[in-house]
Amino acid sequence: MRVAVGFVFYVCLLGVGLFSQAEKPRPKFSDYPVQDIYRGEPAPPVLSQAQRKFRTMIRRGANFPVQFAGHYTVPRWGCGAGCTYSAIVDSLTGRVHDAPFHVSELPGAWEEKHMNDLPARMEVTPESRLMKINGCPNERDCGFYDYLMIEGKDLRLLRKQVLPKEFQ
Repeated sequence: MRVAVGFVFYVCLLGVGLFSQAEKPRPKFSDYPVQDIYRGEPAPPVLSQAQRKFRTMIRRGANFPVQFAGHYTVPRWGCGAGCTYSAIVDSLTGRVHDAPFHVSELPGAWEEKHMNDLPARMEVTPESRLMKINGCPNERDCGFYDYLMIEGKDLRLLRKQVLPKEFQ
């Protein structure tokens, strides 16, 4: 009996935890500020063998002014209708981080319901380590994803909010 009560209590706590995660508001760019924004000459990108397939777009994008997290650019290029590939290039070192996915646009049915408030597929700012993805990573689980750039490492998922099944 004691085990059954404990199990029910655990399941209830798990349900409350999952519900509260879904209801957690999206972070703001100002929640993850950077101290300085690099304004010097960007380092040339150091490409892996796999990244060389997209070398032209990565090199062009690496020459833009800093777009993200104080010293990164985010080159983007198309991968079909409504789809975007990207990379993250460190303007200080030239290190190229692969984006963990390609992103397709939010479903048309969802966009029709929210015509007056459509978010960009990817949102970044030089003053923040926060990256917002609004779309369908790898063409599934459409929704809103918030990532944090961890200095010297990569992106870490902070929060996700998947759209209801009717929009998947």
